[in-house]
Amino acid sequence: MDFTEEEKTPDIVSRKGYVLKDLARAFLIALGESGPISTGKLLHYTADMVCSGGLPLWQKLCWDYAYDHIGVASPRVFHFLHRKFKDINDASVKIPFDAFCKRKEVQELIMEIALILQGCPKKTKAKMPTVPAETHENDDWLRSVLRTTDKAAVRRVWQRNTDLEQMLHAGNEMVFAITEGAPERALFWVKWLIEEDNIVKKRYGQGLTTLERGPPTVGIKQRSAVGYYLINVCSEVYKEFAEKGMVRMHEEFQTLLDIYRAQDTGQKRKMDTIILMIQILTDVPRMKVPAAPTLVADPGAMARIVAQSEGFFREILALPAPAKVLPTTVTGLKQKRVKEASKEDQLQRKLEAINQATMQFYKM
Repeated sequence: MDFTEEEKTPDIVSRKGYVLKDLARAFLIALGESGPISTGKLLHYTADMVCSGGLPLWQKLCWDYAYDHIGVASPRVFHFLHRKFKDINDASVKIPFDAFCKRKEVQELIMEIALILQGCPKKTKAKMPTVPAETHENDDWLRSVLRTTDKAAVRRVWQRNTDLEQMLHAGNEMVFAITEGAPERALFWVKWLIEEDNIVKKRYGQGLTTLERGPPTVGIKQRSAVGYYLINVCSEVYKEFAEKGMVRMHEEFQTLLDIYRAQDTGQKRKMDTIILMIQILTDVPRMKVPAAPTLVADPGAMARIVAQSEGFFREILALPAPAKVLPTTVTGLKQKRVKEASKEDQLQRKLEAINQATMQFYKM
């Protein structure tokens, strides 16, 4: 019989020797802090992650942070990331990796992105509401909760010959909630319609629509998803608001539409993008200035910090390359909250402890 233990899989480490999860978690923590010490840590972790082959991972963490902690507080950052990441990725495929990491303009651009994310105002991402299961495939329930008439933005998107009436009603209720400034109710109808479409599609093989609103770059089955119907309705609402001067975020909103329609955008990112669109349409028209704030408050200070980029990269590049490049994603970064025991559970545990102590006493 063989009693030898299986060898444990070695941890993935960076050039500096950080374990992958520790490096990613430290980077995200530094993004959420301020001050010269946190800024130095942020630039150090950024240089180490990128030089260790983790450019895709670094970009994903930046996107996740922007959606989770910035959002509607600075919608301009999404247009900025979308444009700058394209420039970085184009440069990374044209030259060898070491030359890419040593190029001054690449180093400064990467550090500028990290610094702008750190300096953006913060706002927690809105949570999707819970949709009860009994609301699905329930015409009686749907008729009983309808509150509004047809909206022009929905009528311009909904097609009678290809779209079922659930899409019309959900779209009208979503737009009505947006105009009332009720993002939670608008998001309820977003989630309800997406879930309804998935249920119908699973049962009958075809969802609520046969119209392919998705781009040709995605799969055939995905082109008729109701998510594309929802973002088209949001786009029509944005046009109405823009004509009235209620919102001035043309580039930012168009970027969100492009992100949603991109081939490599996953379902979670798509949902986060719709959430952000709804927040812009409900929150921004009620602001004094319905435009995105500037990303850099002090360009001079930013330029002085970015000029130090080469030193951070030089320190990391002097170390040997890791045996294995960093993966494109990492899990387990969010620490699970320990659920506190209820009073009934605490009482039950005390009674069990007393019972065990009593049994031990009589066994003596």
